[in-house]
Amino acid sequence: MTANGLALGEMRWRDYVQVRGTAFDSFWKDHTSGQKRRVLFILGRGFDPRAAMGLARMATAAPDCSIDIIGLSYEEDASSPSSVQADAVAANWTAIQSCVAGRGTVSTRTVKFRNDKGVSIAAWSAADLFGDTRAVESYTDVVVDISAMPRVIYFPLISRLIYFYDDLERAGKAAPNIHVVISEDPRLDMQIKEQGVDEAAGYLHPFEGPFSREARGGQPTVWIPVLGEGRTAQFDRICELVKPGETCPVLPSPARNPRRGDDIVMEHQSLLFDQVGIDPRNIIYAAESNPFDIYRQARRAAIHYHEVLELIGGCRVALSAMCSKVMSLGILLVAYELKSTQFEVGIAHVECQGYEVPRNPQLDVEPVGIWLAGECYRKE
Repeated sequence: MTANGLALGEMRWRDYVQVRGTAFDSFWKDHTSGQKRRVLFILGRGFDPRAAMGLARMATAAPDCSIDIIGLSYEEDASSPSSVQADAVAANWTAIQSCVAGRGTVSTRTVKFRNDKGVSIAAWSAADLFGDTRAVESYTDVVVDISAMPRVIYFPLISRLIYFYDDLERAGKAAPNIHVVISEDPRLDMQIKEQGVDEAAGYLHPFEGPFSREARGGQPTVWIPVLGEGRTAQFDRICELVKPGETCPVLPSPARNPRRGDDIVMEHQSLLFDQVGIDPRNIIYAAESNPFDIYRQARRAAIHYHEVLELIGGCRVALSAMCSKVMSLGILLVAYELKSTQFEVGIAHVECQGYEVPRNPQLDVEPVGIWLAGECYRKE
């Protein structure tokens, strides 16, 4: 049994709730209709033009709902490439505040990216934003909008909130629903360029897993990276860290662009076949638009390798997300579910020092709502 009372063969998110487009509006209208909901909405005070879109859609669909906002302000080096986006950050924050004027409180919390020695502390800073369950107990729903959040922030933050939910459930107390919102635009995601990629990769807190200690008996490492465009530098540096004995790359299929998976393979061809030497039979395909499909596929692969290699001392599994935010959530779910089991899983990650966003991009945004924990998963 796992720490959450699940049998090892049972998927926590076998059944799930995910809504898109107009279904997103219908969901929030129905979810708040006739019920006194109190929502905590957490989002990034970022430059991404989609920063306020999810909140605006939800606030319109649920006009009678109380909504408190916490905006995460990113404390980066003055030399960060993102600093030139200050005007966009300010405009987004004005739009965010106007969405819920008079309907709740608006506050800011700071996430520090690096300490005085230049060492990344972003994941620890994000995980410590909320000290204990008292921060969320008064709400019926907690929503994290990751549209303007980097992965190093939303992975530990969402993990901590799911843990709070589980902790309250174990204690027999009322626990808030946990939701994730993404304003998805795959084309814009491909146009946003990471700048100043760190020289070395590391294991992301709180998913250091077995990699925070020496391998037992020289256990091999199986690497499951979810691939996307423009991430060859990240791939190379994470590979250098992981030193995989076996690699199972995850490619998007089906996808909006039917050739997207092939294009990613071509971009990474030298790394995949010459440097890593993958067996084409190890390639995993998962739906671009469904993190729960990636969760299923990566979870199955992780457990399979652990079981197959158990007789020779087992293995360690490193997960990586070099992909869209929707796809990356699948990796987060696998890591969270297996974190407290005998399965050895961690998340290998490399940070960048800033982002470059195109000026006046043509947007094609679809709101995505993902319900990760709460009423819909409780068994009667």
